[in-house]
Amino acid sequence: MFAKKLVAVGLAVLITVGLTACDPPLPPEILAAQAEQTVNCVDGTVSVATPTAIADVIDGWASSLNDACAGMTLTPVAPSDETAQAVISMDGAVPAICKPFASFPIAEDGGVLAYVLSDAPNLVLTPQNAQDIFSGKVTNWSDPSLAASNPDSTLPNLPINIVGTPQQVAIDALSAWFKKLGVAFTPSLAKVSATDDGAALANMAEGDISITSFSNALFAYSTVAAIAVGKDLATQTAVADITGIQIGADATAKPKTGSQIGYGATYPVTLSLCGADNNTARALGRFLIRQDSQGALGSAIIAALPESERIKAIAIAEKGLPKASK
Repeated sequence: MFAKKLVAVGLAVLITVGLTACDPPLPPEILAAQAEQTVNCVDGTVSVATPTAIADVIDGWASSLNDACAGMTLTPVAPSDETAQAVISMDGAVPAICKPFASFPIAEDGGVLAYVLSDAPNLVLTPQNAQDIFSGKVTNWSDPSLAASNPDSTLPNLPINIVGTPQQVAIDALSAWFKKLGVAFTPSLAKVSATDDGAALANMAEGDISITSFSNALFAYSTVAAIAVGKDLATQTAVADITGIQIGADATAKPKTGSQIGYGATYPVTLSLCGADNNTARALGRFLIRQDSQGALGSAIIAALPESERIKAIAIAEKGLPKASK
């Protein structure tokens, strides 16, 4: 095992200059910043069961890992590969054959409402609107309750058609968020499935609406509804974009006047390390939640971890992992 030193730059280095034995312990965020200056390289290969949706991201991470650690390799394998030493899960489900010794988030996804309405590209729905649509109470886009949420749009006299096969994780994320907003979301008309590859989104027609994941919607270039979180529709709506997902996933976020509101229906994309605890797998996991690795998600269909969640993930990933030498 060995550690490879990267170029040491940034605030963390400046902060540590002049510290003495009498200084108090540094907070986790500073310790994490210090650790960003080095990479823990532990020789070996880790096969990672990789969802097709983020295969390009994993290939990029594998290349970056090879550049940083010559003796350490990330090998992507099919999601169904039972020999995988680690599993990336888009929905939190881990194959029974993988007995994880550690699991932690490496990115964020979320539940969204994708729709097709040519005359309403900026549709706003309240949580109650969503409940009424997916319970069958509201069946036409011209319903007065929907018009009230969209005063600047003319919604068509067109039947609402619910399509798609959402995963329970997307529904649960929406339900948990809507509950905080005062609405019980029980979408009885949604046809829940164990998997959802977003294929239905490509065939959506005028008037269709679907519960799906943020990643599926982004991959299919689907339009998704903004969610009203207050009475002022001009300033109190949450948008499901990368920034909205990151803010919504940040448990420590405190909204400031005029700043973007977090989209709260989020859930983590997780990495589970299978089998016996070992430092090669932990080093791989730690590499994937480094700031530069997370930055590679900027052009992906999932969102990077907010810093508060990244700090928590670091503590899990590097437990027992030797520190990189300076």
